[in-house]
Amino acid sequence: MSAPVHRLFVVGGTGFIGQAICHSALARGWEVLSLSRHGAPTRSTSPSSVSTADTGIQWIKGDALKPETFQEHLVGCTAVVHSVGVLMENSYKKFINMGGGSSNPATAHQQEQQQTITYEMANRDTALSVARAAREVPGVEAFAYISASDVLPFLDSRYISTKRQVENDLIEHSDRMRPIILRPGFIYSQARPITIPIAAGVRAFNAVFHRTPVGCLLKNTPLEKAASPALCREVVASAVVSAIGNKHISGILAIEDIERIGNRV
Repeated sequence: MSAPVHRLFVVGGTGFIGQAICHSALARGWEVLSLSRHGAPTRSTSPSSVSTADTGIQWIKGDALKPETFQEHLVGCTAVVHSVGVLMENSYKKFINMGGGSSNPATAHQQEQQQTITYEMANRDTALSVARAAREVPGVEAFAYISASDVLPFLDSRYISTKRQVENDLIEHSDRMRPIILRPGFIYSQARPITIPIAAGVRAFNAVFHRTPVGCLLKNTPLEKAASPALCREVVASAVVSAIGNKHISGILAIEDIERIGNRV
């Protein structure tokens, strides 16, 4: 008997992680829908996400905070992935690349809206809005959320707290949808060259922390949090898709879980 074909609804499929999730699902023969404010990507809105591999994706133009713009597209979907978020509240351009924005120059009003983007809006409210809408649609069996490990000690605490609020909501409603919560640390990929040297730095720090006496000095300090492995974007994407396809996987997936599941052939 052949494996069932999933129909995946990805919030932010033109973004850094969302793009890889879409491609991983397509490679397994799944149907993929991507929601973003601009719909289909263009060279001007998301140059790195335009490729021949995107031709199997159904692009949806909508707003994750407004269910009326996307809820009808959830019908027939078996799972939802939320991959939108901001690392820094002033990273307005990053938020646009992860699932918002427009192919036209922003108007003064649009610029004002972009400047009000907060952790609460990007990391929490968009996810809760889509999750609530998905719970109302029969057949949506799983909801995967790209959360984060608390490995960046100098970030505003709200970065993590807003993600934990979404996690709590998904777990609280696990009787309605199977929650799949990934907590990666730093994510790198050749598709974003700037992340490669940073990942190398993370590996070097981990080696120092775990294999030299310096690690003993850094224990119980804020830097201890940073002693976590960096993850390849494609491994994270593979873990998302594999977890959705395995009904026995649910709940919180730590970095080691993501590595194990994402590297599984």
